[in-house]
Amino acid sequence: MASPLQIGSWQIGTIPEGWEILPGHGLRRAAPNVFPSTVVMVEEPLPEGLTLETYVANQVQVIRALLPHSNIKGPSPTALPQIESAQKLGVFYQSQDGRAVVQTQLYTASSGQVGVVTFTTLEDEFAQIGGAFQAIGSGLRFQKAPEPAPAGAR
Repeated sequence: MASPLQIGSWQIGTIPEGWEILPGHGLRRAAPNVFPSTVVMVEEPLPEGLTLETYVANQVQVIRALLPHSNIKGPSPTALPQIESAQKLGVFYQSQDGRAVVQTQLYTASSGQVGVVTFTTLEDEFAQIGGAFQAIGSGLRFQKAPEPAPAGAR
């Protein structure tokens, strides 16, 4: 089955009703009068000499520096369909206006690239959209596309 959406090396197989595509970035909940919960995908080269685990440990240090009062759960290995190895991180913090924010970050690596998908919502709304996050997560795939052959190569 073809993916309805590709963002870099991320393939998103499920887009729940009520979610809109943020071209080049991911998805956003687009219902009236609700927090615009998001699912954002990024990728970057895995720095030489780092494993996925050490990359995630470095990211935890960055999060602690940027959000010093956050509560971080993990990282822990997690299983995702069609993804060989993944790490999960939970980040809980207060927004500038005092609301409790919940983030789940999933990290994976393929062919020297690290892929990160971040699910963000308010703690108060998590129960309402947890099923949408689960549906999106179950349809994710991360696979670095092969480099095109140079012109004239066979």
